[in-house]
Amino acid sequence: MQENPRAHGVSRRTVVKGAAWSVPVVAAAVATPLAAASTGTPAATFWATGATVSVVSGNVTNFTVEGSDADGNLALLPAGTSVMIVPEPGVTLQVVNATGIVTTTNPDGSITAVITGSDITNIRIQFRPTGPSGSGYSITTNIDIDPFTETIDVKLR
Repeated sequence: MQENPRAHGVSRRTVVKGAAWSVPVVAAAVATPLAAASTGTPAATFWATGATVSVVSGNVTNFTVEGSDADGNLALLPAGTSVMIVPEPGVTLQVVNATGIVTTTNPDGSITAVITGSDITNIRIQFRPTGPSGSGYSITTNIDIDPFTETIDVKLR
């Protein structure tokens, strides 16, 4: 008498087919946490500066640097990025506020600011220049992303 192989449960062929389908599922389940862990903020490939001066607030200058990726999304600025604000003779600078960067007022009256963190996408330095009309200051940004250095010259009114 011949037995029916299906009467005793699952055939070997069904087990092999099931195993073949389970391998990709396991691989996907293992790869997902690794992919999720690697989705952090990218390093900046571009950077932009901006500066505004408010006469109403006593000539407070708002200077910003922002990092972005190729798609225009915020991206990490490299640690070591620096900003140097140098006054002309007769101009004094006073830091009002700084975000994302550590500032130092030097004995010559200039301000040095350096990014020390590795998780900074943008910085802001607010400072108040005072001096005679027509005098001014320069803001030089140094960053390890092309174009590397930019200088903005500002005159007081």
